[in-house]
Amino acid sequence: MARIKHIALSTDDPVATAEFYKNVFGLEELHRRPKDTGEDGVWLSDGYIYFAILKYGCDDTPNLGEGPSTTIGFHHIGFYVDDLEESVQTIEEAGSTECPGSTPANRKYKGPQGVMIDLRKRGWDEQIQARTQLFELTPAPPRKGHSAG
Repeated sequence: MARIKHIALSTDDPVATAEFYKNVFGLEELHRRPKDTGEDGVWLSDGYIYFAILKYGCDDTPNLGEGPSTTIGFHHIGFYVDDLEESVQTIEEAGSTECPGSTPANRKYKGPQGVMIDLRKRGWDEQIQARTQLFELTPAPPRKGHSAG
């Protein structure tokens, strides 16, 4: 099973957008690019997944054709997968095409409505220079008197 690891949003003003999410939801800032301004992107986290807020029109937010990712808004969703090559085969068989900027460790595909789907092998270091601890989610043990499921 895959796990959502991050979500990305494209916007005209990553810094102002990040401030909104920090102030309203208490998300913690992990990283900015460039470090001094954040004009290309700001990365936030709730401690479990991270939220990339990217500058619309930058290299990290290519125009993938039709759909939401051609406009400001939801850009892509990242998944950790257990078997990267198996997941690549599955997504290609489903009709998705590989996007510019895809690498052997970070495979990017154009999914339904043009939303990019980012695949990475579980355990791969996100390399976002996080300045806070990120937590791995694990199933909670069943509570006494409750059955699992």
